[in-house]
Amino acid sequence: MKKSFSILCLFIFSLTACSMSDTNESNEMNQEELQPSDSIQETRDSDMVNPSTLIAITIDEQEFSARLYDNETTQAFIEILPLDINMSDVNSNEKFYRFQDTLPTNSERPGEIHAGDIMLYGDNGLVLFYESLSSDYSYTRIGYVEEAERFAQAVGDGDIRVSFDLNEVR
Repeated sequence: MKKSFSILCLFIFSLTACSMSDTNESNEMNQEELQPSDSIQETRDSDMVNPSTLIAITIDEQEFSARLYDNETTQAFIEILPLDINMSDVNSNEKFYRFQDTLPTNSERPGEIHAGDIMLYGDNGLVLFYESLSSDYSYTRIGYVEEAERFAQAVGDGDIRVSFDLNEVR
């Protein structure tokens, strides 16, 4: 009986230790996910193609500038510009367009997505996010709209017509 009690106590202790370890790891991951906005901006700035390379996004005669990341997807996207497309509203937080051809990918699970993020879903789904959210889906980063709040107001509800064009800063 004492032996059974000792084994039971040892088992309960090991479960408690595992649970505490998981809690600590979860807290550490949550701290990493909650980056201050300065850190997000630093991350965005460090991955740019070229500080002078922008794309112009036009919605209902309102123009927005977007900074681009340095990756194969972005380079392939630049090669198909200018682009004038209809984008569908999806989940009341993003606008979506499916390309006929595929683009190269380097997808990741970003976790936190910010209003203004421009990403590729799969290998042919262009996504413009106009609401910030958490996501478990995988995307390849293309860039981000600099004036995310104004952009979110401009896209509104429903489907929209969007023009993309390469724009050199002078």
